[in-house]
This record gives sequence, C-alpha cells and structure tokens, in this order.
Amino acid sequence: MPTFRSITVRAAAAAALATVMTIALLPAATMGATRTSPELVEAERQVLRLINDYRDAHGLAPLRMDHRVRRVARTRSRDMRDLSYFSHGSPTGQSAGTMMANRGIRHWGWGENIGRISFFGWDPTNRAMVGGWKASAGHDRMLLSRDYNYIGVGIARNAYAAYYTLVFVRQPDHTAPRAGLYYAGRGMSVAAAGSGSRAVTIRWWGRDRRLQKYTSGVRGFVVQQKTAHGWKTLRRMTKKRELTLNLDKGTYQFRVKAVDRRGNRGVWRKPLTVNVR
Repeated sequence: MPTFRSITVRAAAAAALATVMTIALLPAATMGATRTSPELVEAERQVLRLINDYRDAHGLAPLRMDHRVRRVARTRSRDMRDLSYFSHGSPTGQSAGTMMANRGIRHWGWGENIGRISFFGWDPTNRAMVGGWKASAGHDRMLLSRDYNYIGVGIARNAYAAYYTLVFVRQPDHTAPRAGLYYAGRGMSVAAAGSGSRAVTIRWWGRDRRLQKYTSGVRGFVVQQKTAHGWKTLRRMTKKRELTLNLDKGTYQFRVKAVDRRGNRGVWRKPLTVNVR
C-alpha cells in the first residue's frame, strides 16, 4: 500500500467553489509505461465509478459525465503536466470556468478538484487519489455536493506522476431517458383463435435517469412497428405504457423509445418480436 508523505490543501477562490489538493506518495511498485488512450478513458471511468459509489452510499444521485466538460478537465490536467504548474489557474490566466465560457458550455455553477500523485498503476493510483479527496474536508464536500449534476473527469500522466482534474457543473438535464418493451430479446408467442386475429397487448417501461438536480422526467413514448417498408409509428408521445392490437397469424416486431420534458430522446432498444400462430 502507498504511504502518504504529505497532504497540502490550498484554498481557491470562493467564487469558483473550487478546492485543490496535492498528494505525494511512495510508489508501491515500479512505475508503468506511458499510458495509452484506452487505458486513460477507462481510468477516468473508474474514477467516476468510485465517486458515484461513494455518493450512492450517502444517498445521493450519481454524477453524469459531460463529455465536453471532460475535455476541459483533460486539457486542465495536460496543461498542468506540460507547463509544470499545479493550480486552479494556468500561467496564462485560464481556469475551468473561462475554458467552459470560451467553448460555449452552458452551466449555472461549477467547482473543481485537482490532484497530483505518483503513478503506480491505474487501479491503485485512482483509488489512492479518490481516497485522498475523501480524507480532505474541502474536497469531500465537493464529492458529496448536492449542487451539481454533471462532471468532467480528466487525467494526464507522465512517466512518474498522474494529474487529475474533476470539474463539477450544474446544468440543464441533457441525459437521455431510457425505455424498453417487456420480453424484448426473448419475444412472445400467442395463439390466434381459430382462423381469426388475436388481441395482443404489448407493454413497455421507461424512466428518466436520475440527476442530483433538474431531472426533467419522462414526457412520453414513441412506439413503432416494423413493416415491409421500414418502421411505422403507431403512437407518438403517448403517456400510456401499453398498446393492444388485433394481429393475424404471423411474426411482428415492435420498438419503443422515451422522450423527456426537455426534449432529450432515448435510443431504440432491442425490439420485441411477437409470434402469432
């Protein structure tokens, strides 16, 4: 296990709601080779999972990754690595806030945690970094804040150290809702009465994924049936969660997606196949 040598916490500008932390560690193993892009992406995802597991244990909603904010966080970490500084503001005066403004990223508030730590493999380094933030009151408040709903996690490293940036933001809901048909993937089979058609009821579920703030909620569902000419819309923005159709013998496919009150549209999930025999 790594040994903490020092923890230094510096106060940042209150207007930015930001905190900063540097952790010097004795590596437990030989430092690895330079990171690869897929490893970096997975490392950032792991950091977010660790943060969200921690929030879940405290009854808080998960933070969702905003990919534009993640690019800001990555730029911040790379800038600190390449220009050899460790601060909320770059030598040119850039901060996460000014970078988001320059990129047109809408937000109503933001905060930042940064960290620098000796690198000794992604999993233990990520866990040590998040553990260090948890152990610092100011950083811990950011991890467990109720003020933010999205985050950007950006990491950069050289041969010896990893630089971490967390940019917390409060934004309108832009997370797509989810929906699906029951029995999708397994299908369903019904028997028609004699040579006539059969009344078949298809049912679906849907939810708008929870945010700490501003979850829009599901506005309605779009239901489609596959035909020889493509997908035909049966219901548009219906609030109902079932549909009964009279179907002759044959094979049919249906699909559904949800739309939330801000207009965010979910994706089509695996269709439901119905066999009427």
